Amino acid sequence: MSLTTKISTGGRWKGVLALAVLAVAAAALSGCGGMSSTAAPAATSTAPAGNVESAGSPPTEWGTNAAGWPAHNYDLSNTRATTSSDINSTNVSKLKPLWKFKLPYVGQFGAYASNPIVLDGVVYIEDPDSNVYALNQHTGKVVWEHLYKSPTPSGGPNGLALGFGQLFGATEGSAFALDPKTGKQLWTRHLTNNKNEGIDMAPQLYDGKVLISTIPGSATNFYHPGALGIVYSLNAKTGATVWKFNTIKDGYKLFGNPKVNSGGGLWYPPAVDSSGRVFMGVANPAPYPGTPEFPNGSSRPGPDLYTDSLVALNGATGKLLWYRQVTPHDIRDYDFQVAPIVTSQTVNGANTEIVIGAGKAGKVVAFRSDNGKRLWTRNVGVHKFDSGSFSLKKAVCYEPGELGGVETPMALSGNLVYVPWVDLCFNATATGINSTNLNGGTGGLAAIDAATGKVVWKHNLPSPAYGSATVANDVVFTATLAGTIYAYDAKTGKALWNTQASAGINSFPAITKDMLIIGAGAPGKVKNPQNTITAYSLNAPAGGAKTQTAPSSAAGSGVAGTPGQPASTKATTVQVKGGEFFFRLSAKSTAKPGTVTFAFQNIGHVAHDFRINGKQTPLIQPGQTAKLAVAFKKDGSYPYLCTVPGHAEAGMKGVFTVG
Repeated sequence: MSLTTKISTGGRWKGVLALAVLAVAAAALSGCGGMSSTAAPAATSTAPAGNVESAGSPPTEWGTNAAGWPAHNYDLSNTRATTSSDINSTNVSKLKPLWKFKLPYVGQFGAYASNPIVLDGVVYIEDPDSNVYALNQHTGKVVWEHLYKSPTPSGGPNGLALGFGQLFGATEGSAFALDPKTGKQLWTRHLTNNKNEGIDMAPQLYDGKVLISTIPGSATNFYHPGALGIVYSLNAKTGATVWKFNTIKDGYKLFGNPKVNSGGGLWYPPAVDSSGRVFMGVANPAPYPGTPEFPNGSSRPGPDLYTDSLVALNGATGKLLWYRQVTPHDIRDYDFQVAPIVTSQTVNGANTEIVIGAGKAGKVVAFRSDNGKRLWTRNVGVHKFDSGSFSLKKAVCYEPGELGGVETPMALSGNLVYVPWVDLCFNATATGINSTNLNGGTGGLAAIDAATGKVVWKHNLPSPAYGSATVANDVVFTATLAGTIYAYDAKTGKALWNTQASAGINSFPAITKDMLIIGAGAPGKVKNPQNTITAYSLNAPAGGAKTQTAPSSAAGSGVAGTPGQPASTKATTVQVKGGEFFFRLSAKSTAKPGTVTFAFQNIGHVAHDFRINGKQTPLIQPGQTAKLAVAFKKDGSYPYLCTVPGHAEAGMKGVFTVG
């Protein structure tokens, strides 16, 4: 992979630094059950018990930058709520674009699916190609860039964390630390055990450690048999492993059939409480719903621990404290993946620390943090055919579907937890899932009493709410795939403000003293989209926002819809990789007419096909391949696309040139 750093001073670029990547090994997943556990720990630790006085401590930079956005979810409790901003219900309608940064790369789920980090007047972002940019907070100009050009599995939610004097992130398979002032790489650690595993989350920082997880997916495939996820706690100064925890209880035995099964891993940063306990939401098992040989997940009978679970660990040692499984033997892709929130609430008259989790099953669940006792469960959104086995032949449209439920982070302020949800139906049989229309669906935002689970207010939205929930004082924000940003009164739900972004949104905002900074780069819902990071400010001058661009192209990967020069080759075989929602061709042209064989590989999560010049492949399931021989009789431009309804509009299209 390419590793380059450039530093900008006064608009002039000085120096290019090439850096090498070190290698190390790792990875393993384990599944979770619905009871407290005192069994042998699933962690491997090289650390002492740790300093009790420092347990649960955030980096010192966070305390001195409260008016910025110091972490993915603002704090170690994952509240996504700030009271250090001037934005409130009386002035939120004054937010106007101050600057925009043009995102140069587009991945499987768009151009940006993460959360900016803002400290000391600098905005740090990581795009789906693992490229890191430092932007001037007040102008959007690039201060430095570090280009990894390492596609993130699923294209996000990856991201960054800043603390202990370093900026942390990950490529497809390695964690890294950069100098936040220059972008120079300080260390890197390879964490995946094989080519079928990757990293797709922003790190969490606590007690001098960096917590990050692998997942059972890479940039080329997902849920390949034998792949799983392992959680690592790394020494922040050196990247050395302090401890690791396998999110699959039996490790690489994978529920008894590693030749078929996979699963687990983390997608979002865990929460850490003041006692140093780590609370993490674990993803789903696979295959789902099943295969022709093993329908309805019969290759993995039983609960498939610790998948779809809330897991509590000792943050110093990685020792398992307790776990609770929300969806045993999941066949619907019902991850319990959203970042858990830690809060203290009055429960049965006593002040009680609780942890609240959620996921794609559309369930929000509260547990006691000390022993995992379930306190309440609340369904959000539409639920139908959301449990039980599927039919072998007759497909049903189940909901929440594969990309529905609670997909993105919640927020908490006071006694209310704010939950964004997605209503999107998917057709499924016992052996496979097909989408109906990935550009369809609706969503909403609910305010739920954190102590009781009672819904206080809710809003139904005309588009899926993939933009998380985020609170500034008495205002709660969310955003949708259609690119609309909404602001509501946090207590009453009264609508206060909305604005249309330059593209769809499946990323999460940072809130500073006077700004809301958010990425708009999701495909499919906005005509003529412009993929940008936009800073909306209370103090934006008249005349509109100025758009800044990256000094060097981070694209050039051949992803449809991204900048960069198309490749040209005389080869008669073109490799085509497709996913949600893109095609990546090894060559976009051929020198002269003749027969070209397109070798199509579906690296996405749902079925796709590939059509060009009147010929097309069958509908190809995830992980499968097909070859298509196409005769081109004359020079010209030949459009290609996926014919599944909505997929071309979402970005699965392009043009192949002959001659």
